[in-house]
Amino acid sequence: MKRIFIIILTVCFALNSNAQDVVHHQKGEDLAQHMLDSVKYVLPDFTAGLVVFKDGSTANGPVNISTITQRVLFISPDGEIQEVLNQGTIDRVSVKGRSFVNTKQGYVELLDMGGDDIIFGCVRRVKFLESEKTGAFGTSTTTSSVTSMSSIAADGRVYELAQNVKTPYTYSETPYLSRKGKFNYASKRYIIKCFPSKKAEIEKYLQDHKVDFGSMDDVRALFDYLK
Repeated sequence: MKRIFIIILTVCFALNSNAQDVVHHQKGEDLAQHMLDSVKYVLPDFTAGLVVFKDGSTANGPVNISTITQRVLFISPDGEIQEVLNQGTIDRVSVKGRSFVNTKQGYVELLDMGGDDIIFGCVRRVKFLESEKTGAFGTSTTTSSVTSMSSIAADGRVYELAQNVKTPYTYSETPYLSRKGKFNYASKRYIIKCFPSKKAEIEKYLQDHKVDFGSMDDVRALFDYLK
């Protein structure tokens, strides 16, 4: 019984500590086609929205934002998913009461506002890590000892080979704060900069609470305490 309990604890720990997922694909394939829409897009569906450009002009239609490229996408009249042209000229995107601002950190969703026009927001992002090739006997390796072969010649013919690849990735929702229109990662130093008159309160809060500055829940709780 004790052995079974230990095994269950080990499995649960492994599941909870694994913050990554893996895309199984063939070499050269678009990884996004193997990912869930809820992971590769910010919005659950392509939704009627308004794209506002820096010159004040606008465009509307069914839009979404890629968590992989941090670019605005739309569905063309032919039903194809395409990127909005001139991405660098986009100021913000509004969809059903939700606002996303184009920043150098990516598209920040505006979630709340505190004193002195301090804005709390979030960037959702997918980051791909080093791919693993399938090695001998089905094992995986990230080393160069596995030679990549895209084709093989036999009997006077050339046969294309399918190369199985596993690419791990992380999905993150990162908290950001804006002060005077500039968004930065919500570090302790930047939070104090946003709320300079409440430095003592911040220090006391951090003494009483364990805060992970990469956690939306932790930073949101601190923001709510300060605003």
